[in-house]
Amino acid sequence: MEDVVVVGSGPAGLTAGIYAARAGLKPLVLEGLESGGQLMQTQHVANYPGFPGTVTGPAVIAAMRAQAEQAGVRFALDVVESVDFSGDVKRLHTMMGGVLEARAVILATGAGVTKTNLPGEAKYWGRGISACLTCDGAFYAGKTVVVVGEGPAAQGAKTYLGRCGATVAAVLAPAEVASFDGDGAHLTGVAKKDGSAVPTDGLFLVTARTPQTAFLGDAVARDAKGHVVVDGVKTSVPGVFAAGDCANPRFKQAVIAAGMGAQAALETRAYIG
Repeated sequence: MEDVVVVGSGPAGLTAGIYAARAGLKPLVLEGLESGGQLMQTQHVANYPGFPGTVTGPAVIAAMRAQAEQAGVRFALDVVESVDFSGDVKRLHTMMGGVLEARAVILATGAGVTKTNLPGEAKYWGRGISACLTCDGAFYAGKTVVVVGEGPAAQGAKTYLGRCGATVAAVLAPAEVASFDGDGAHLTGVAKKDGSAVPTDGLFLVTARTPQTAFLGDAVARDAKGHVVVDGVKTSVPGVFAAGDCANPRFKQAVIAAGMGAQAALETRAYIG
């Protein structure tokens, strides 16, 4: 029987683990398939407190993980496939075939950008392709960028990037794009399905972020887009808390996720008593 299982190992999950360990619990963090979460795909972080200048997302995660391990947090490379939160004992069925039992659970599974899966996207992700305007927009001052997306969000991205000093060469719908091209190390252009190409220094993908919560089913209340519904960090089920992008439909920022993780751990300590 675990005191608390934290599902997810991004800023929310790692911070929850640190605070839970310091509160006298013995947290187990399930890392998932992408240890470190979305921040691991960010090459330039300039707005996270305590890291002056510019640092990579993986460096921030490495520092947080080292602190978590020092605090006594345990880690397991496993994925939760389904849950049973119907009783006082919370049960998590994992990919490895085991069933974990816990007095409390903190959900910190994040939200992934809806990718296009077009040729070149995976190769140049973090090497010219970004999904975080506030993380990377300022690095393109004086440079040319392309926005791939539709609707008000794409137009808003164009306005934001203009304020950052970037020149937006084009705003393209995903359906217009054939491939993302580069020199092997960095994105250099976008090939369109009509045969033309748009040279660019960078590209921002502005599509909906999908909360990684499908495995929960109807175990906790979720909104129409899949975000866990929370009151602060409390879910609809006593003893189950949620933090970070999986529960925050508006702000997708590492520092906010970390703050929610700390709050979830403190609420867990109060719940367990």
